[in-house]
Amino acid sequence: MNYTDLATAVTQQLVAQIETGPGTWRMPWHTVPGLFDVRNASTSNRYRGANVVALALEAIEAEHPTGWWSTYRQWSDLGAQVRKSERSTRIVKWVPAKRNDADPAPAGHGADDDQRTLVPRVYSVFNAAQVDGWTPPAPPAATEIERDALADSFIGHTGAEITYGHNHAAFLPAADRIELPAPEQFANTEALYSTTCHELTHWTGHTSRLGRDLTGRFGDDAYAAEELVAELGSAIACAHLGIAPTPRDDHASYLAHWLRILDADPKALFAVAAKAQAAVDYLDSLQPEQVAA
Repeated sequence: MNYTDLATAVTQQLVAQIETGPGTWRMPWHTVPGLFDVRNASTSNRYRGANVVALALEAIEAEHPTGWWSTYRQWSDLGAQVRKSERSTRIVKWVPAKRNDADPAPAGHGADDDQRTLVPRVYSVFNAAQVDGWTPPAPPAATEIERDALADSFIGHTGAEITYGHNHAAFLPAADRIELPAPEQFANTEALYSTTCHELTHWTGHTSRLGRDLTGRFGDDAYAAEELVAELGSAIACAHLGIAPTPRDDHASYLAHWLRILDADPKALFAVAAKAQAAVDYLDSLQPEQVAA
């Protein structure tokens, strides 16, 4: 399986899970809290970008209760054994190499760049639920007060201008300001923080920050693609904060558009996930070390 095959397979898996969902517009990761907190069992490092989506979708389909993954060899080094009947999940790693003409250039690299660069290599991992001899570490036992304090600190350290008391949630690029309803108008604090992370993802795309412009790739679909970037960015950021991402009512109108984008371009999901990861990386870069970890 090459990079294109993997992107196509993951996209088809997402589309299938959306279309066979509970009859609502919710994305699959809204159904399982903490789904985007996926880590390597050997290093404890979080997986990133499209790999987060790929592993989350597989966890939904296989009903894996844990977000810990590793390669066959890594599990062996940990003293665990992958069961014989288990099927691996494919993800991608960008490695330094001489790029062949057939290899896609990663984001930020020109298609004509013939120097050593990053190229995609597909490899296999297994979930902790597929092995014997290893027990996942207990999740942090943070109280709701501690979780909310972490989220408040994370949001505050971004330095974004946020005003409350509006009848909408939006980022206004011209004013470089996020506008939100009053906190008490949200169903709970998770909904408040999830919506704030969504708008903060939009905020990272401002010309004074990441300068995210999707028109080159998505053309007239750029606005809907940006909403999908914010949807994924919010889900990733919320996972890092221990918050369940909350679906937004205004995204009901985007779902058909997102499906059309994904059907037209199987690599679009991976491109959008990379932009979402870059947005979260930017937000993390504004944090003190103990908050961003």
